[in-house]
Amino acid sequence: MKVVPIYEYEHLHDECELAGTRFEVIQSVNDPPLKFCPACGLEVKRLVSRMNVKTKGTLDPDKAARRGFTTWKKSEFGVWEKVAGPGVDVIIGGPEEVEAEKAPGS
Repeated sequence: MKVVPIYEYEHLHDECELAGTRFEVIQSVNDPPLKFCPACGLEVKRLVSRMNVKTKGTLDPDKAARRGFTTWKKSEFGVWEKVAGPGVDVIIGGPEEVEAEKAPGS
């Protein structure tokens, strides 16, 4: 399994004209955090926003649950049911999420 976090950076003092207040960077967990915005050079701090977990082969939901992860399966548009792990049994998206999921290219 390869964990690739998407780090969100926030400018400390001013907003960057190119990147705005916040921007995202895909980095290894071993990479040092950026200290300066690559677009403007202003000071930034790193926040963890989300991650993408890539697995080789078939994912074993029970094995993932033993390591503290939760696995859900999509049962219909906007509805995901828990297969294994901690957390809620069902996630139900609102009307906006369901429409976004049905949109072409989703």
